[in-house]
Order: sequence, then C-alpha cells, then structure tokens
Amino acid sequence: MQLHNKAFQYVFSKSFVYNILFEDTELDEQFLEVDETSSVLSITGAGCGVAGLISARPERVDAVDINKHHLSLTALKVAAAQHLFPYSHFYDMFGRGWHHEPAQTIRKLLPHLPKPMQKHWKKRTDMFERSFYRQGLTARTLGLIRKMGKLDGDWLRSLIDLDQEARMAAVEERIGPLLRNPVVATYMKSPMQLVTLGINFEQRDRLLNAEKSTLTDFFVEHVRRVASTDLATNWFAWQFIAGEYNHERQDAVPPYLRKDRYERSYQAPTKVNFHHGNIFEKLEAAGPKTWSHYTLCDAPDWMPQPLQKRLLNEILRTSRDGGVVLCRSVEDESMIEKNGMEKHFQLYKEGSDEDRSKQYRRVDFYRIVH
Repeated sequence: MQLHNKAFQYVFSKSFVYNILFEDTELDEQFLEVDETSSVLSITGAGCGVAGLISARPERVDAVDINKHHLSLTALKVAAAQHLFPYSHFYDMFGRGWHHEPAQTIRKLLPHLPKPMQKHWKKRTDMFERSFYRQGLTARTLGLIRKMGKLDGDWLRSLIDLDQEARMAAVEERIGPLLRNPVVATYMKSPMQLVTLGINFEQRDRLLNAEKSTLTDFFVEHVRRVASTDLATNWFAWQFIAGEYNHERQDAVPPYLRKDRYERSYQAPTKVNFHHGNIFEKLEAAGPKTWSHYTLCDAPDWMPQPLQKRLLNEILRTSRDGGVVLCRSVEDESMIEKNGMEKHFQLYKEGSDEDRSKQYRRVDFYRIVH
C-alpha cells in the first residue's frame, strides 16, 4: 500500500466519519437471500446494513471494520434492534437521532455490547441528547454546505411534486453554484475532504478515471442523479439536504428502522460478533465453508488489484458453495472481471440503477461456484 493511502487509512480509522451507510440497503435485503441458515461476513461502515440483516434472523454475523467508531455504532444499532423496547424508543434513537433519556437507554443496552463497545458508549451518551445525525465528519461538512446554500427540509419538500425538468432547474440553480463556490471547490481538492467522505486516494483515482471529470463536477452530477429519484422516499437526499430522515413515511428510512423489520429483529437469536481490524485478519483465521454471504461495501475500491485478487481467493477458500458476495464500486469494470475470476463468481444481479444513493457505477451480487 502506498504511503499516502496508509496515512489516509490511519486518520480515517481514528475518526468518527459517518453516521449512516451511504448504500441502499433495501437492495441488499431484496437480493442477498439471507435466511436462518446463513452465516454472514460483513464490513460494517456505519452499520445500517448489518442492523438490517437481523430481521432475516441469520444464524451468525461476523462484523468487521477498521474504524472503531463505526464498529461501535454498528454494535449499538444491532443491540438496539434486538433488545430495545418499545419500537418508539428504538426509532427515537436511530430514526430521529435523539432520545429524552439517552444515558439510561444506552445503559440498558450495555450488557448486550462487547466490552470495548461498552467503554466506548459509556463516554458518549450525550451524542443522542441532540441530533445524532448532525454529528460525524460527513454530517458536519454537509451541515456547513446546507448553511451556505440555505438548504433544508422545506426546500426539499418543494422539489417533490415538480416535474423532472423543473426539479433539475431548481437543483442546478441552488446547488450547482454552491458546490462550485471557490471555498467549497478548494475544500473538495484537499486530503481532509477525502477522509470526510470516506474516499481514499485509490478510490478517488478510480472514480475520476471512470467519470472523466473533477471531484466537484462528480458531486454536481451526483446531486442531479439523486434528484431524479423519488425524493419523498430517498433517505440519502433527506440526510444531505435536510440533515434528517423523512419521518412521515416508513419507506423513507433504511429498512432496519421500519416497524415491521423491528418486529422481526426484536429478540432475534442471531449471534453477532465484532472484529476491530481489516477483513483479511478475519478471513485468514477462518476455515473452509465458514460463511454463506459476504457484504464488502465499497472496500475493494480501496485496494490495489493484487489485494483484490487476494481478497477473492480468501472468499473462495472460506465460502460455502452457492454463497453470495455483494460489492459496490465506482468503476465500470468489476473486480471479478479484472482478476479473471468469472468462473467462480457468477453475476446474478446488477443493481446500480436501483441504488438510490446514486454514487456507484456497479452494485453487484455474485453467486460463488467452487
């Protein structure tokens, strides 16, 4: 790994970067085919996907991340999904991002957390006294952009009933100049901005090569793509523009927050293990047929090609036949194709068009064949 990527990984792993997973976990739920017999290895990010797995009641989930803040947040979301009663308290915590008794609520969840996560959350109960979704490097950056552009939930609601042409004109008028503002554009070029967005140098270079544009132009186009979706239910648009979810609709929040998913997750017998480190540590310590499912987020984009090949070989070695791999990428060519592994990883669903985050060129579900 090059020095600048090592430096990025060090800073990123020590920082609380994002509070939600910027991936459409509704797609994961639809196409992963997780059930009570499943054993899942998952890179967590902010934990929305791992928490969403619990409603399918898999036998086991092994959650791994290099960032202790994100791993601890995942553990808290999972513990709340399985043990926090009633639903209104659960939704206050992770739907609204605040609770009138956060210290008492977290104290109830501590016995269900591993010791390192207990220590982490004992010191951070105040994060839920005000809006949790305004905290973290990504949220703080978006908050400044919202303030500069006078963006809020009312403006977002005004876009919902516009036709596509009028909506795009409104977005271009308000957000285009904002993202091209010299202060914002300068920030977009800085290494700190990459940490804020969770994009390392390897992934940035792949993104710019695929988009044939600058980062500023990419984000302007990204906003246009998000604006072309159903804004009433696109929780990424709501977090970006309003800094909160649309609480008027159950289908406007990540699946794990919806009442019917909560009812299946509450008291679910799924065992979830948490590993602070990189995914290779977990893979290399495992034997054959350990996992049926692998959810990788966009982590392969962070890896040079030899490391991607090593990852795929370890997945193949530790997987059950017929298992599933989910990965996202900013590139057009998949890592399976680049590494000549099509024989063992057979694409059965490509979901980028349906992914409402609109930041990935590929959202791939692969079937493992030994």
